[in-house]
Amino acid sequence: MQLKRPQWCVAICNFECSDYNDFPGWERLLQNTAPNALHDSKYRFDPPKCDEDTRVEVTEELIEWIQDRESPQRLLCMTGAAGSGKSALQQTVAEECSELDILASTFFFSSTDPTRNTVSAVIPTIAYQLGSNNPALREGISAAVTKDPLIFEKSLKTQMNKLIVNPIQDFSREVSKPELTALPYAILIDGLDECTDEQRQVELLATIDDCLLQDDALPFRVFIASRPEWAIRSALEDTGYLHQKAYHIQLSDQYDASGDIRRVLWRRLRDIGRRSGDPRAQSPSWPSKEDIEILVFNASRQFIYAATVIKFVSERRSSPVDRLRAILTWTPEDRAQPFTALDLLYTNIVSAAKEAYEAAHPERDFLFLLRGYQLLQDGRWTAAVPTSVLGELFGLENNAQQWLISDLRSLVTTEVYEFMKPSEYLKFYHKSFTDFLDNAGRSKSLFIPESRAAEFVAVACVSALDRDDSTFQFSIRVMIKNFIE
Repeated sequence: MQLKRPQWCVAICNFECSDYNDFPGWERLLQNTAPNALHDSKYRFDPPKCDEDTRVEVTEELIEWIQDRESPQRLLCMTGAAGSGKSALQQTVAEECSELDILASTFFFSSTDPTRNTVSAVIPTIAYQLGSNNPALREGISAAVTKDPLIFEKSLKTQMNKLIVNPIQDFSREVSKPELTALPYAILIDGLDECTDEQRQVELLATIDDCLLQDDALPFRVFIASRPEWAIRSALEDTGYLHQKAYHIQLSDQYDASGDIRRVLWRRLRDIGRRSGDPRAQSPSWPSKEDIEILVFNASRQFIYAATVIKFVSERRSSPVDRLRAILTWTPEDRAQPFTALDLLYTNIVSAAKEAYEAAHPERDFLFLLRGYQLLQDGRWTAAVPTSVLGELFGLENNAQQWLISDLRSLVTTEVYEFMKPSEYLKFYHKSFTDFLDNAGRSKSLFIPESRAAEFVAVACVSALDRDDSTFQFSIRVMIKNFIE
């Protein structure tokens, strides 16, 4: 008796035996993808990834979550400060998943690349990778595009359903469950915050929720990495719609990367020294342990500082010893600019935050407020002042600091400390960011001199003394007394 082949098998055979041009829908799909966003794209040559024996704990946690297909949470969100190593972790996980043959797709956003700084290419690019892994899916996806040539002008939800969900469901009806689960299933999306339109970030998250998380029959596990900006932060908070559905790793808070940063700096600088022509750099005593510890302290647990140091020191036209010394002893008068990459990052984030805040509060000066909060909480003028007192001092609404740092969450957060009573303070993730705010040569048009910030605070204090609130007046008088002393 002749056995009838299942429909999906027939589709594979037909596809493999057909001319590629018989599938115009696939050609149209390719025209709407973003090749630069793939984890192995030539345009991302030598992408950041974790050094050997670094970020071991968090990498293991990520891979274990991806492989645990019985877990009810099929979405993992990893948030972290700017420069905390999210993209390096995504790249490392993508390569490991590829080796395990479980990588379904990747999409790496980049704010500076117009082909991958919007959501328009995300779903076609994911669909392309799914179809590339399976000829039957490829034919189903191609047919969907042929049937609806304007699919790429439709909503993300419509695209997700027609290009991904429906072809997977059709495929699952033709195969056994083991065959379905054998499909690569890990979908990785990096740098959601680098999508230029905040509302489209929200739309993408909602689409993933509606289309991929609601149907338990779909095989996918989705891993998204982002700075803790508004779109993802509001979705993950206690009242957010992803709070119960997502496994959330807060990278900057849950993992102290100082040990890994120390190992990376030591290994990379020693390697640079061995390859240099400077005998001083080839000495076993270079770099010194003291130099490494200064760098680790300045890094504030963020890999971007270490990466900046390594890139600057590795300049082959100069001595690495002299380049490292330039970083350790740098002053604004120096011609060398070791922190150019960092400063560009901080400038972009602060400028965007300033624009958004002043659009909502046109009567306020964002930079003066940020500088006032910084200087009154870092101990250089007076004992750290709680954010609640600062809000009253500057005549702002309750919880004003939340609005002030709403678009700075990748650089600044809030923490509650117990003194005489629980009080909230701003916490700056990076020492290098406070250095940036302190230095006119680095922050340029965003710079507020300390003297002008002091005038701003003094005017606020004088105005505050005229208010009727005796408790608040007492707090202000104590602050002024400490400041004068």
